[in-house]
Amino acid sequence: MVRQAVLLNLTHAPTTGQPRLAGVPLLLRGLLVAQKAGVEEVLILGGADPGRWLHGQRVKLRWRWLPADSPGDERAALAAARGQVSEDFILLFADSICGDRALAALRQAELGGKLARVAVHPGESALPEAASAYLCGPALLDALAEAPRELRRVDQLAARLAERGRLDTVEVEGRLWGRTTAMAKLGAIERELSHFNLKPSDGVFAKFNKLVVAEALIRLFLRTPATPNFITGLGLLFALGAGWAFAEGSYGWSLAGAGLFYVSAIMDHVDGMVARLKFLESEFGVWFESAADYASYLSVFVGLALGLYRQTGFAHHLLVGGLFLFAWVMSFILMSRQRRRVSGDNPTDYPNRVHVALERQQQNFFHWLGRKCYFLVRRAVLPYIILAFCLLDLRVLLLGWVTLGANLVWLLTLYNNRLFRSPKPAAPAAAD
Repeated sequence: MVRQAVLLNLTHAPTTGQPRLAGVPLLLRGLLVAQKAGVEEVLILGGADPGRWLHGQRVKLRWRWLPADSPGDERAALAAARGQVSEDFILLFADSICGDRALAALRQAELGGKLARVAVHPGESALPEAASAYLCGPALLDALAEAPRELRRVDQLAARLAERGRLDTVEVEGRLWGRTTAMAKLGAIERELSHFNLKPSDGVFAKFNKLVVAEALIRLFLRTPATPNFITGLGLLFALGAGWAFAEGSYGWSLAGAGLFYVSAIMDHVDGMVARLKFLESEFGVWFESAADYASYLSVFVGLALGLYRQTGFAHHLLVGGLFLFAWVMSFILMSRQRRRVSGDNPTDYPNRVHVALERQQQNFFHWLGRKCYFLVRRAVLPYIILAFCLLDLRVLLLGWVTLGANLVWLLTLYNNRLFRSPKPAAPAAAD
């Protein structure tokens, strides 16, 4: 498996004025995509020394920098890398735009006796005019000395090697956008990125919220220095405002509360998408988002119980609210423990791993029930349900329904934990 990459940076120096995609400079984005794909070391050729610029920029892989003697001459820059690379490597460019899945697939490919292979989408065979990624062997750097000096660009060299049967294509799964710095094309790619960063567990409502309702907000926050945690906190403020509105008790205030909770839920989609597109995912961010979700539920439904009590004077609304509070505490404790057990290595993948485990146990009624009904309590669907109940002034039924659902959630979570227990060690064999 390929561990190294070479990144040509002859067009754009690593400065704040470099073209950006989803708020991230292209060169930095290339390093972060390679890092996410599992590349361990990158050799950067050309441009200004990126040492100070890359410090604190979330780059954890090893990297080295070599200056280029001939700016704009890709062939000469690659030739300067002779002796610096001793094994197969991935060739990238400062303006390469590709997904981490494509690079991960390219790392698994083999040269098959060729000097290099160009990454293409399945079904493609022709060499792209501006390929974003190549799989190369060290012998390619030696062969550059044989190429005519007028061939200065990598795509020219690739065409010549292909004519001689020393280079071909390799099909990889994942997205490849080629090389570009054109602002119009970068804007179009940015819109596409949202589609390629959906979670496997996202349902119809989640996709609608992220790709339609929240799209403008996502693009807005990508152009600001706002962090995902800031957006999460902003969503929590809307949820607290929703709880206060519900606690007022009137029909009008309940509609206002439903609207505020809807905005809070949309912000919940925005923070995750911004984190993925800006490569700002973190364990703290996952924990904070989860805690904010639970705080939002607590604010809204405790506020709903208080509002119904203020409007009617019936104490049983407070009792139902207390039952919801109990279910909230149990769900928070059990799901937090389950998250650590199921996805301690990758907290963002928790919903998908739970869904996969439940899908494998469809013959069990309780696992089937948990899988089929889980979407009802997700923040993608719940705001629409709350809004519908409030419009129909069925807040009493809403409180009863969410209290019943919250108690079912913690009971099913407790039951489903059996799927994630570590297997018991085998008993030692008895001595003869």
